[in-house]
Amino acid sequence: MRKLLTAALFALIAVLPAYAQVSGGSISGTVTDEQKAVLPGVTVTIQGLDRTQSAVTDETGKFRFLNQPPGPYTVSFDLAGFANVKHEGVVVAVGRDADISVSLKLATVAESITVTGESPIVDTKVTGTATNFTTDELTKIPTSRDPFALMRSVPGVLVDRVNIGGNETGQQSNFASKGTRPQDASWTMDGIEITDMAATGASPTYFNFDNFEEIQVSTAGNDIKSRTGGIGLNLVVKRGTNSFSGMFRGYFDNEAMESDNVPDELAATGITHETSDHNKQISDYGFDVGGPIIRDKAWFYGSYSIQDVRLVRRAGALVDRTQLKNPTVKLNWQATKKDNVSFLYFDGFKIKDGRSPGVSGILFDAPTATFHQDNAYTDFPLHGLWKVGDDRTFGSNLFVSANYGYYNTGFILDPVGGLDMQAGRNFVTAQSYGSVSQGLNVRPQKVFNVNAQSFSSRWGGSHDVKFGVGYRTTDAIAGTLWPGNGILANERAGNLQAQVFREGRGGNRANYLNFYVGDTIAMNRITVDLGVRFDRQDGEALPSETESNPAFPGVVPGIVFAGYKTPFTWNNFSPRAGVTFAIDEARKTVARASFSRYAGQLNTGTVGVLNPSSAAGSASYRWVDTNGDHFAQASEVNLNEFITAAGGFNPANPTAVTSANILDPDLKAPRTTSVVIGMDRELVPNLALTANYSYTKTTDLFGNFTGTITPRNSVSRGDYTPGTGYTGTLPDGTAYNVPTWIPSATAIAAGNNGFTTTNVPGYSTGYNGVEVGITKRLSNKWMSRIGFSWNNATEHFDETAGMYDTNGNPTPTVTEPLKNGGQFAPQSGGSGSGTIYINAKWQFNANAMYQALWGLELSANVFGRQGYPRPFTRTGTTAGLGADSGITVLLSPEIDTFRYPNLWNTDIRVARQFTMDRVRVRAIFDVFNIMNANTALVRVSDVTSTSLNALAQNLSPRIARVGVVVGF
Repeated sequence: MRKLLTAALFALIAVLPAYAQVSGGSISGTVTDEQKAVLPGVTVTIQGLDRTQSAVTDETGKFRFLNQPPGPYTVSFDLAGFANVKHEGVVVAVGRDADISVSLKLATVAESITVTGESPIVDTKVTGTATNFTTDELTKIPTSRDPFALMRSVPGVLVDRVNIGGNETGQQSNFASKGTRPQDASWTMDGIEITDMAATGASPTYFNFDNFEEIQVSTAGNDIKSRTGGIGLNLVVKRGTNSFSGMFRGYFDNEAMESDNVPDELAATGITHETSDHNKQISDYGFDVGGPIIRDKAWFYGSYSIQDVRLVRRAGALVDRTQLKNPTVKLNWQATKKDNVSFLYFDGFKIKDGRSPGVSGILFDAPTATFHQDNAYTDFPLHGLWKVGDDRTFGSNLFVSANYGYYNTGFILDPVGGLDMQAGRNFVTAQSYGSVSQGLNVRPQKVFNVNAQSFSSRWGGSHDVKFGVGYRTTDAIAGTLWPGNGILANERAGNLQAQVFREGRGGNRANYLNFYVGDTIAMNRITVDLGVRFDRQDGEALPSETESNPAFPGVVPGIVFAGYKTPFTWNNFSPRAGVTFAIDEARKTVARASFSRYAGQLNTGTVGVLNPSSAAGSASYRWVDTNGDHFAQASEVNLNEFITAAGGFNPANPTAVTSANILDPDLKAPRTTSVVIGMDRELVPNLALTANYSYTKTTDLFGNFTGTITPRNSVSRGDYTPGTGYTGTLPDGTAYNVPTWIPSATAIAAGNNGFTTTNVPGYSTGYNGVEVGITKRLSNKWMSRIGFSWNNATEHFDETAGMYDTNGNPTPTVTEPLKNGGQFAPQSGGSGSGTIYINAKWQFNANAMYQALWGLELSANVFGRQGYPRPFTRTGTTAGLGADSGITVLLSPEIDTFRYPNLWNTDIRVARQFTMDRVRVRAIFDVFNIMNANTALVRVSDVTSTSLNALAQNLSPRIARVGVVVGF
């Protein structure tokens, strides 16, 4: 099979020249006469900001211009004997087709007809759901100026934090979309996929917000070029034009421009605005410049930005500072009449002080137990993203695009407390002590893709055939080193554990190969999309060597590891089908439906399940804090009371280079099925109403976002005996009685204290949702976008055998509630935002801008959603859970029995542009959280904690921001 696929890959490459994946939109249409007869031979010319192109209509009167940069165009039609027609203000958007079909009338004398401002806003060929952020919305609506904050305004997309004026820009958000796996999110930049495959679904970097011409966020019914059914983010970088232009910008706010919104309950404890969570200072400076290298032939664009985010964190009595720096260079060259060559360089530098480890259950970090973050790379001299590509046309009926990208990226997390201190965590008081582990993460990627489109007219319709191939390989080199004696002290109620670590230092590689073919068939007012995609995914663990635990080198020794290939290969065929029907002759109302199937993406962590070096292997023992310092000295650790092992460590064979874990050779890729039914209606020019119903179901799961669900080796359901259980009363007076289960110590030992990665029998997640939106493009001095979604994301268990938590224990936990039909609420993790469970049944966002008197621009954004779940929990005990005492047990009847208050946030802007000769100066004044809301976001919810119900995080206070943009 491998040889066959490789041969097919090289065969396709042999017949197709290099090209770049489409990152723009298209203009197409049909030209007829007044009797509706098609007109071949019409010269159609499009004129954009940097290009003028011409084509001739074919024998069916059709024309098309593909992969055009987003922006406004003028389209002209010219045929001898007919009046010339010119359409001005035609808008091209990413992933959209502007259908400009015209009827020419006979002319006895020279005559021209100009049509202005009637660009179609409804795409008759789109079958999925997506939101396009155009340049107008990116620049004229008050936002926190990062792509993560934009996502909250997309119907069906839920984000784990609320960014007030940029306070969360220094740490990317976790998010969930329409019940799909957050791990299946995909990030694409100028046609190159850049998704972080170690933190699967996350972006590998941070961005210069002003780099982008347009951002598209797709949420269901994704294009056949998309492997997964998760959210897709497509970032299109600006490009140079035939006119020299440049821009310098600066945005600034600080605590002197901020209000006081300290909740009464915190003020009663002595907390003031100065000691509460708030913005210390946030600045965003940058410039860009672009223009022709050779007019009509070659163009350049370059930019650089520096963002500096400084926050006061009450939890650690520290200033959390993040600096983000982004250099970008983009070149475009019309090498021949048929070839457009492109080059992109981009890098994202992140330097952060005081980054929280984001440990679930720890809400108050010791300053020394936070990270200093900086970039890290491989030894290869090219750092950042380097991409080259070529778009080529063959005649009028074949367009081919290809690109190659190399992305050298990564980061290092150095403990602020250094490597000499020890580390401790107290889950009763929800605080950390001492230092924390050092983490090295280097994640280079190589990407190559080829996409082609061929056009023909036959069998009663026009055919737009798409086909292509792609290959990608990603490495994840990880290093973990615990400070001091290499022992992490964990304190829980009546349960003190010392986790003894060896060094983790190893790498895993994931490989991705895909082929696809599809046909878009247009027959009058009906368009049918049919296609199939093939994905092949596998990987390998790379050779490595690790160091022993410094306190107990004989108990937890280092290893020398030779590497391996994954015992499985995922081969998935994914069908896609869709249909649209223009209900009226003018194509102002379009009904659509689609059915799609997708394969989940393989992450490097799954590849490395059997790699004992890529994680810091550990063994946990009982510990007595004799001196009360919250740290585990070697003399305080009782090696005779072993509890559990982790990270692939096998206490029965400590130097084994074969992991104690098991990776199922029959492991299947998660599968997502998506159905979308919707309707679009152009109410008046530039104003459209859309309504959609979305259904998704994901099966063959083996994880729940932040972690895999891995039952213990050789421990069956019959090997669990009842524990003491937990009973009591929740804060609202509700009684709880949660049975718990203890795994057999004998069975655990027989399985070498390892865990098995396998598909959970009968476990699936689903989504039913409705979204309604209104989009008004900028015209007649105003623009707006309004969206509302009703979301119902649930999880289901078709087999009792699959109702178990992360360790295979049938006790319900906060990450695996084990409620058939209950809400699916992925836990945010690793980002320092607190313990957040991402689930809201309704969500609303509305923005608008009006060009008022005296040149003022008045704009606002209103956001609201249901409060996220607030599950009540408790930490485990030996009497209740035995070896699984480290899990967090769910005490609430459902994950969402209790919720935080509904969240509302309103931001406003006043802007004014001044023009002096060729220089434009735009003054901007923003106010975020205009109502100064202090909505509770996180409270201590562990019933065993002495801080139960304490407010750990609330909405950041109202803050003003000033900005100036100087352009020429």
